[in-house]
Amino acid sequence: MSELDTLPCAVLITDASGLVLEMNDAMRSLLDDGSRDWTLRSMDGMLPPASRVLLQTHIWPILLRDQRASELYLHVRDEDGQDIPVLVNCARAHDIADRYTWVLFVAHQRSRFEAELLRARAAAQASADDLATANLELTRLHAQLQHHSEAIEDANRELAALSNTDPLTGLANRRALEATVKRWQTQASPGDWASLMLIDVDHFKAVNDRFGHDEGDRVLTLLSNALLSSKRASDLAARYGGEEFAVWLPSADRTGAEYAARRMHNRMRDVVVSGHSMTVSIGIASTNEIDDPDLLGQMIARADRAVYEAKSAGRNRTVHSEQSVTLLDS
Repeated sequence: MSELDTLPCAVLITDASGLVLEMNDAMRSLLDDGSRDWTLRSMDGMLPPASRVLLQTHIWPILLRDQRASELYLHVRDEDGQDIPVLVNCARAHDIADRYTWVLFVAHQRSRFEAELLRARAAAQASADDLATANLELTRLHAQLQHHSEAIEDANRELAALSNTDPLTGLANRRALEATVKRWQTQASPGDWASLMLIDVDHFKAVNDRFGHDEGDRVLTLLSNALLSSKRASDLAARYGGEEFAVWLPSADRTGAEYAARRMHNRMRDVVVSGHSMTVSIGIASTNEIDDPDLLGQMIARADRAVYEAKSAGRNRTVHSEQSVTLLDS
């Protein structure tokens, strides 16, 4: 028995050209049933094509340069044509310059582990791809949800605006006026003044009857523009109903309110129907009783009586609810 046969692994000895000089029984058993004589045959014959290429292009250059090569992964082909994975260590013999010893360890377990690793890597890649796809879909759905949320918010703001706006003139409506007055009551300090003007278009029915409702609507629109251009930024102009308008004047006493009324009378000169300027009758109510739970209702009632007095006195004038008539030139 050769000493090589006592080793628990396959051993192969070649010269520098790869000719087989000797092998042990474990190596013969790896290749065939042990009956074939491999002496002076090239070791290429025991390798499949891919391993032969690796041997010639990679392993031999390393071995000739460094005199050794470690943990190389190859396949050997047995007599049945099966490729057997092996780990190879090889080195030049110390005592003989042209002799190389190859030690082979069957690597079935490594091959299985590598196959499992490849499957796991493929599964991980598939999972990563699925996750990336899910993230893209989630991003798309989030953007879609954000778009829907913004659309709903826009719609809500539009509905809120519509619920507080007169559709013809674009001014605030009664609901907005009530909310504004209540808000002022919660924010005002004791003793603060505020005033309310009610404005009624003189002879408006005659305009509608003679020139039609389209002309009447034009007059109301022009009047609303005059209100917007003459009021302060803190004031609120509202269409109270029909041809009647209201202006809420926070921080305005009787004097301030009457000054605002004069501005309104002057602006009405620009509202012309059939060559004649339109006029308005204005009633004013002022108060500093901020705690009155029916503040707006009380002020509307007082201002409405003042409008009636203004019309009874000949129209085109302002009346304050607590004092005498103020006559204004048209």
